[in-house]
Amino acid sequence: MKDLSVYYCPECGRYTFSQTTKTIICPICGISMIRLTDYADFCTLNKEERDRLLVQNMITENPSVSSRFLTYTRFCAGSKASDLQDTYIRQLESENKELNNTIQWMHQMIWDLIHKNKALEHELENHLPPCHFRQDPKS
Repeated sequence: MKDLSVYYCPECGRYTFSQTTKTIICPICGISMIRLTDYADFCTLNKEERDRLLVQNMITENPSVSSRFLTYTRFCAGSKASDLQDTYIRQLESENKELNNTIQWMHQMIWDLIHKNKALEHELENHLPPCHFRQDPKS
């Protein structure tokens, strides 16, 4: 019985384990998968090392893959940046609305206090006897 080997799809990067030497077809892309390494060697690698090995082989076999990766990465980075920017803009708009509401409330409260103060002044003028601050020139 043959040892297990790791095979990968040069198009999508999917990998699988197989003992056979016959052609293995990628279930996603429908193309022949390429032998990557022995299963025992693959198992000794951590996730980052496995990814690096896979990507290096994919780029070696098909150099256009790197441009597809870069295009995809740029797209993801751009959409993440715009998502962050949209979130930040919504947060600023919310804060701005709250501040505007506070200013309107304070403005209304000040006008209400001014009107109450004037009303109290008129009420005091009506209830208090008139004050004569002028002195009579004859006295």
